[in-house]
Amino acid sequence: MALRLSLCRPAAFAVLWLALVCGSASANEALEPEVAEIERMAVTEHWEVSEAKIRELSAQSDALGPGQRHRIEYVHLRNLARAGSQEAALEGIGALLREDLAPALRLRVYTTGISIAANVEDWPLAFGWLSEGLSSLSEAPAESPRLLGAASYLHTLVGETGKARELALQALAVIEAGDDARALCHAFADVALAEDHAGNFGEALAWRNRQIGACTRAGDLIFIANGKYGVGKMLAAQGRHAEALGWARQALSEFEAAGFMAGVWSARLVLADSLIALDQGLDEAEALLADTLGYYRAQESHRAIAETRHLFARLAERRGDPDAALAHLKLAVSATGDAEREAHERRLAYLQVEFDTRLKEQQIALLEAERELAALHAEAAGRRQLLLWAGMSALLLTAILLALLLRHTRRERRRYRWQSEHDSLTGLYNYQQVRRRGEAAFAAARDRGRPFTAIVADIDRFKQVNDRYGHAAGDEALRALGAWIGAVVGERGIAGRSGGDEFTILLEADAAEAEALLQRLRDRIGPITVFGRTFRIDLSTGVCQHDGRAATLEHLIHEADLALYRAKHEGRGRIVRTGAAGGSRGGLVVVGSGIQFGRHASERCMSEIREAEVVFCLVDPVALGMIRAFRPDAVNLGEHYAEGKDRRATYREIDAAIMAEVRAGKRVCAVFYGHPGVFADVPHAVLRKARAEGIPARMEPGISAEACLYADLGIDPGQRGVQSMEATHFLVYERQLDAAGLVLLWQVALSGDLSCTRVHAERAGLQALVDRLLRWYPPDHEVILYEAARLPIEEPRSDRLPLGELPTARYEEYTTLVIPPLGELCRAPASAAGHVILSGP
Repeated sequence: MALRLSLCRPAAFAVLWLALVCGSASANEALEPEVAEIERMAVTEHWEVSEAKIRELSAQSDALGPGQRHRIEYVHLRNLARAGSQEAALEGIGALLREDLAPALRLRVYTTGISIAANVEDWPLAFGWLSEGLSSLSEAPAESPRLLGAASYLHTLVGETGKARELALQALAVIEAGDDARALCHAFADVALAEDHAGNFGEALAWRNRQIGACTRAGDLIFIANGKYGVGKMLAAQGRHAEALGWARQALSEFEAAGFMAGVWSARLVLADSLIALDQGLDEAEALLADTLGYYRAQESHRAIAETRHLFARLAERRGDPDAALAHLKLAVSATGDAEREAHERRLAYLQVEFDTRLKEQQIALLEAERELAALHAEAAGRRQLLLWAGMSALLLTAILLALLLRHTRRERRRYRWQSEHDSLTGLYNYQQVRRRGEAAFAAARDRGRPFTAIVADIDRFKQVNDRYGHAAGDEALRALGAWIGAVVGERGIAGRSGGDEFTILLEADAAEAEALLQRLRDRIGPITVFGRTFRIDLSTGVCQHDGRAATLEHLIHEADLALYRAKHEGRGRIVRTGAAGGSRGGLVVVGSGIQFGRHASERCMSEIREAEVVFCLVDPVALGMIRAFRPDAVNLGEHYAEGKDRRATYREIDAAIMAEVRAGKRVCAVFYGHPGVFADVPHAVLRKARAEGIPARMEPGISAEACLYADLGIDPGQRGVQSMEATHFLVYERQLDAAGLVLLWQVALSGDLSCTRVHAERAGLQALVDRLLRWYPPDHEVILYEAARLPIEEPRSDRLPLGELPTARYEEYTTLVIPPLGELCRAPASAAGHVILSGP
């Protein structure tokens, strides 16, 4: 049996679908779930179920969009085809194809229409639609497997089994690359049908078994029954009638349950064949054959009639009635002759289509050749005319183009130079240009013995401007401040934007003149209005005048930056002046080197290292080498560590070394790996001590391992929340985990080390950690061992493994355990949720 569904539309539904075609012009999203459910039912349920659902939806037909109407029409027509209406289907499919269909749906309609035309043996129409479908394939390439399947079916029926197998396998190769279970089901059926008609019964049997599995996963009732029918037919062809009998009964039952009558009659033949071969249930076989013969006579299906007559003859032989057997054989021969004539006509139709196709291709190729020849003649004539004046005009055109190009190049060079030297938002000099011009002005002022002053200013609470009024307001504030600074400074100095909301002004003037200029700037600052909302800004500024002992401009700007920090610390909205004497006042700044020093160290971090009198480093060897390249006197704090030494003692030694220099009145910079304030004892300790003794002390942040973790693993802690703690801390204290959020456990290799002397992982401590985590997670829950890359040439480590395998994994001292969320988040009760404002990025 060749199973292909057809389309038809009886008069009873004409009024309903005429109303649908004249309905709304746009899709109704509210009705989309019902349309999708109808499409699903058409595959997984008896056709009457989806048909009943369509009738229910007819009351809302005016609300459906055209695409939704077309999809429902397609389901409706397929349902009628399943019920046994074949002849009227061609008219229905033709009408549907005249509609403005979506490309994918149009190809599905072509595919079904081809099968219908083949079922009623209208071969010119079948091959004509195949040609049209192939020409439309570029509009919806994802539908190519369906169309290839239809082409395989056609070639099977015309006896081109080799071509049919090739087409079916092409379709299968495309489908297996995706995850469309129903398309895979149909592809297996096409390959099996080609093998069946080629007489390769063993191969066909194997493909039918694969078809049953795929169609069961797809829930396609008809093709599940079709697969079982095919298995029964192949078993019978191999003489295994006892097995075939069971498969035939299953197929018959499932075809009846699905309401697919064409399959019912085919399954009856296989069942009758097996009953006769086994010499059992002959009366049942006779009844099956009698009903089937009547059906196929009505359908004028001569090959099926011949097959039924042959079975009647075998039945008569079993009953010892040679006369009846001979009579049936004669009728079978007559029906076979009619079937052969039909096959001959089918073959002729196929060959005619092939001939017409090749003839058209040859005609098109000939027309293309003639067109190209005519184009060549026209091109040659045109070239002769062009050569008459091209020489003279080319020189003139070249001269004009060169002049325009030179003018454009000069203009672009001026523009690019201006852009390379200025900040695009404020129009002031950028950071690099301020430094370059400032170095020259600073050197000239020193040579002439003139005063020179550096000013560093930034906007107070600039983040609040962005948060409250939006980033457009922040940009406008920077733009307006840049204009005010430019107007006040003019040609008297060098003004630029250093980055963010910070500005630098360099003047050949003393500090008093600089403060007077800043006062004029503050007087100019007025209200700023963006999108109808008005706000004001204020400035904090640091001023440092060169007194003849500052070695570099960088040192001078650094001192002004420190003064700005004091202005912020003392309440903002003020001017703080400092001096740049050679032996600068003491103080402590703790900075972070980031995970990769060459990439992560900020300009402020680098400035602090350069300008400090004493530099302490607790960083990795590569970062230490890079720092010592420009600060060879940097002290390596890592030398205080030793195998088996209590880390707490090491911390106190480092603490004492730093504080000794701070108390000596020196300007000290302590550089720590990553972020200096994250999982770090010493930085916080020395800051507390310095501040308690009245010594200026501050911390500059750095990029932490946690920041790298989020970037490398693609995790957003805002999605589920995050719990972050040290692994041993988690073991020692009774902490409760939220398994629905992200959990980070740091220094997991040192789990359970209360002596603070261990530097390597121990299995016992790791097993204790796993045992504790099993309270919340199953042993097969996937976790991640993460290590940030410390060099640009390294890749971060992100090993994924089950929780239960942690004790046997590889660890470094800095390995971090990442535990992804388990399960879904639970919403708060309605009474509480009513007071919660949900927001997101």
